[in-house]
Amino acid sequence: MLNVILVSKHLKAPKKINLAERRTAATFAGAAVLLLSAVFGLGFAANSVFGNLQVAQLKSRVAEQDRLIAELRADNQRDMNAMALRLAELQAQANRLNALGIRLTRDSKLSGGEFNFERVPGAGGDETAEDVSAAELKASLKQVSAEFEASSQQLSVLESMLFEQELELKSQPTTRPSDGFVTSGFGYRMHPILGGRAHHNGIDFDANTGDPVRSAGNGLVKYAGWKNGFGNVVEIDHQNGYVTVYAHNSAFTVKEGDVVRAGQMVAKAGSTGRSTGPHVHFEVHKDGRAVNPRAFLDASGWADRAK
Repeated sequence: MLNVILVSKHLKAPKKINLAERRTAATFAGAAVLLLSAVFGLGFAANSVFGNLQVAQLKSRVAEQDRLIAELRADNQRDMNAMALRLAELQAQANRLNALGIRLTRDSKLSGGEFNFERVPGAGGDETAEDVSAAELKASLKQVSAEFEASSQQLSVLESMLFEQELELKSQPTTRPSDGFVTSGFGYRMHPILGGRAHHNGIDFDANTGDPVRSAGNGLVKYAGWKNGFGNVVEIDHQNGYVTVYAHNSAFTVKEGDVVRAGQMVAKAGSTGRSTGPHVHFEVHKDGRAVNPRAFLDASGWADRAK
């Protein structure tokens, strides 16, 4: 045991201090301080680790939400792109239908407004509008697309029907074969060469040698050659029971088997065969029987006129 004796004039008597007891107390005091520091340090460390864990979890949740938002945006963008593409297709269909409508209107003489898809029809109402969801918008777009498709098919069928009618009409011998005026009609007349009464199976047009002779309708050249009385003659089969005959020509511009259109030049006028001078002899046969060509030419709006 280590004792220290203190002597001072201020002390009434010498004082003895036991150093061992003081060291022990200091040791315990230091240990207590260290223990408290360790406890506080562990608590701070625990709080720091727990806080870092919470931050990491929060960051993970934010990242997941960002990913979901990005996916939703991508899905919405894909839907928007798809709808934009479909709208472009519908616009192209509308342009096609409008062009088709204009052509049908011109050919069939219908009201132009019925086929004007560029003009938005008037509409109105006092209803309260509600927001439209993306699903409803896509459903409406699908319905409009189906209606466009149905209308397109119907107009295509109508176009085909009108085209067939146009072909049939153009196949009928309604186009004037010569620009000259009619000099002799269909029916009985005094024969200009033989004399006496004879039936004239066609009509004659005044012409100069070399003037164009045109097909009265669409058809197929059935014959192009020489026949007694007719001289150089062209026969055209119009595939609908009608056959037209063009006689006394000076030259041919088509040959047998050629496909010709209405108004196309098929020969040059002349005076071959039994003829008193250059002219165009024109006949129309229906199912093998000669009929009056004037009925077809008058129906087409042609009138006799001088050259």
